[in-house]
Amino acid sequence: MRAFLHIGTTNTGNQEKQGFLMQNEALLLEKGFIYPKSLRVANRHWALVDMVLELVKRENLSANVLEDLRDERLVRALENFKEEARTHQDKTFIFSTEGIVWDFPTRRYIEILENIMRNLGFDEIKIIIYFRNTLDYLNSHCSQDYKNNMGFYSGDFAPGEHPRAHIFDYAQLVRDHEAVWGEDKIIIRLLRQDYVGGTMLKDFTHHLGLEWDENFSLRQHKNESFNLLGIELQSRLNKKDLGGNSNALLYLSKKHFEGVREDRLKFRVQKELARAYVDYYAPSLEWVRAKYFPHKKYLFEPVDWDAYQENPHLERVTQEDWDRVVDFFAEVLQSKNAVIASLKKQIGG
Repeated sequence: MRAFLHIGTTNTGNQEKQGFLMQNEALLLEKGFIYPKSLRVANRHWALVDMVLELVKRENLSANVLEDLRDERLVRALENFKEEARTHQDKTFIFSTEGIVWDFPTRRYIEILENIMRNLGFDEIKIIIYFRNTLDYLNSHCSQDYKNNMGFYSGDFAPGEHPRAHIFDYAQLVRDHEAVWGEDKIIIRLLRQDYVGGTMLKDFTHHLGLEWDENFSLRQHKNESFNLLGIELQSRLNKKDLGGNSNALLYLSKKHFEGVREDRLKFRVQKELARAYVDYYAPSLEWVRAKYFPHKKYLFEPVDWDAYQENPHLERVTQEDWDRVVDFFAEVLQSKNAVIASLKKQIGG
């Protein structure tokens, strides 16, 4: 069987791609492609990541590492996949999970994943990975850290000392995957650059070998960074013990504070740290450019440091800002009241 494995990186439009694949499952099947349901957690194939994370803890693994799985949820997912594969063995499988980049810091993780994929029945596997310029990547992660309540903030770490430092080293990511899958199996794309067809989704489908169809549904939610209001608010909410309310509040935070309409509210990490990251990972980007994009002068256009304006904190709060914060808390109260009213109705009924 044949498979494409889209591995990220993080914060490169993964949610948009995954939403697209889910929204168009039926049409994809007609075209000979399948975005399998059995290994998905929500909209991405996180079960593959969880399998590796269970197995990598063991020193001695079987020739077929799937035989070593003990987690009941993962074993059930595996059995469900086998049935799905029997039904669609003539299809090209598409898997997508940015967790492969995020959670796999060494080559051994990838080697275990390769063993899993082979024993799932795939003998032809291609890897798709999207990269974005280092500065945008860092800025995006600073916002994402608060969204996901990571317990750390990327802006607090010097390059090379980040808790997930490996995700910034594109050259090492590529070398590790080349060593496991083969150099000819790696497809590298650059976020917002040189898109085939002019858009990310058209570029993505092109490299899957999937002809674009104007009937494709494009009703996907894009994962946007928090503006500074969202960062300031969510960073404080994360410090509170909110129990089971955390996810509900995060949903509302994203609804009210994702996206930036004013430059005043656009987060930009401190200039000194920004330059440190860009300079530190410049050799890594140059390695990728020289090998995969030799026709380009730069992998990404150099940063104009004279024009770069840091903006790590909200310095001035306007009346409109206060209105947005009030709208957020008003919806929190309305949501809470609706839940209470529903519970009273159920009890009364």
